[in-house]
Amino acid sequence: MAVYLANTGLEILLKDGSLDQKQMLEWFKEAVRIPTKYGFYATKVLQSGLTLVYRVVAKGSDTEIAGLDMHMSGRCLWSAKPLVRIGKGEALSLTLLMTNPSERSAFIATLVHAATLEEIDEDTILNLQVCAFPQALDVFDSRQAYESATDEKGRLEDKKLLPFNYIMARDESLSEETRQKFARDEQMMLLCGPVLAVEERRHGFRDTLCMVATIATEMGHLDLVLSAKQLAKPLQKGSYVVASCVVSADVLTD
Repeated sequence: MAVYLANTGLEILLKDGSLDQKQMLEWFKEAVRIPTKYGFYATKVLQSGLTLVYRVVAKGSDTEIAGLDMHMSGRCLWSAKPLVRIGKGEALSLTLLMTNPSERSAFIATLVHAATLEEIDEDTILNLQVCAFPQALDVFDSRQAYESATDEKGRLEDKKLLPFNYIMARDESLSEETRQKFARDEQMMLLCGPVLAVEERRHGFRDTLCMVATIATEMGHLDLVLSAKQLAKPLQKGSYVVASCVVSADVLTD
């Protein structure tokens, strides 16, 4: 389950360590149903573009909500080729290591609405609408400021996407214990890039809101979904960010 309450400013949904079931069921009833062979997705889009994707599986004549994912709708589009499935996966969910069509860049993303695709293989070109949820983020005034603050050996190339945990989990020079630690979060991406735009988006639910910062990457533009509480310094157009993120991608089938 991929729910990012801190990023989206929706901590209000957390009650006694669990999601507010009354509100979640209300949104579920309002959601648009997208059928699959194994059940359906119930998709609720808030005013901000934040999308709640309920994954519902068939259990004989009954159905069961198997999981919930969050995604931010937007205009950041990537084309990608699948390479390897990541992790054990959950019902109606799929996380993949992918490249761009020229195979010069690699990234990991979790696909929402993955089961709407008839097939996925290495010859498939997927058209994806993408966003990312930073779990750690550093803001610099510029690329030059980032380079001045970091050692060259540990510095990311400009606009780089790096599946760092995935790589480290397979580094045989590391101990088995260390590799397992990286493997537990192998979907996490390291990335950096200049900020092209920053906007505040209100969800239309009480007074909740989040920020969306669009950055440039080697794959194309990418929307970062975050809360002002995650920032140690102001984020604005022209800033430079380095972040550890989970990338979410919605498959475009039209």
